[in-house]
Amino acid sequence: MYKSALIVSGILVLMLSSVVSAQDTEEKDFMEVAVFGGLSNPIGGINKWGSDSLAAKSGWNAGLDVGFFMTPSLVLGLNFAYNQYSIDNPNEPSQMHHRLYNPAIYAKYYFFSESRFAPYIKGQAGFDNPKFATLVLDGAQYKYRELSYKPAFAIGGGGGLFVYTSDASGFFVEANVHHAFSTDVVGTYQSQEYKFGKASTLIDVHAGLAALFGSGK
Repeated sequence: MYKSALIVSGILVLMLSSVVSAQDTEEKDFMEVAVFGGLSNPIGGINKWGSDSLAAKSGWNAGLDVGFFMTPSLVLGLNFAYNQYSIDNPNEPSQMHHRLYNPAIYAKYYFFSESRFAPYIKGQAGFDNPKFATLVLDGAQYKYRELSYKPAFAIGGGGGLFVYTSDASGFFVEANVHHAFSTDVVGTYQSQEYKFGKASTLIDVHAGLAALFGSGK
């Protein structure tokens, strides 16, 4: 997870340098900071995990966006999201979960008008860092463990609606489709590798609060 987060952060630093270099020519420099939470529904991959014995239920997610306005309507930034899913099987340990830790770069385009409502479209690319509930061999016995798997490249897209509640803040609702190329990712426990073997697709619907910060130029 740390390596993928460093890669994403490095790309963000490059974007920030371009924002700084444009400060002398832009009338205003804006940054957006948003926090969100909502529901996440797996439609591929972990909802068929372990021949359905460890299939994921619908779960929840929470996250943070920090972005910079490259133009009056276009934002580029860094996103981090956490997703958690329970096991959809009453015969399996109830304390087991599937977890995703997802840093990403995002691009968002707002359709601003004179209205307080601003629809937008959003795309992102990054890395899923999964921790899947897995049946592992521990010595001579099998047991369940939330096993960390290697990162998987992931992309996503969707849109939402931002509603101003003041000149520099508001709330939003958003829906996204998220796809991770996780077929070949593996987790290792006591030198034994466990291959996930499936691509993973999610539909996320969430709401949040956002603040806009400007230079005042």
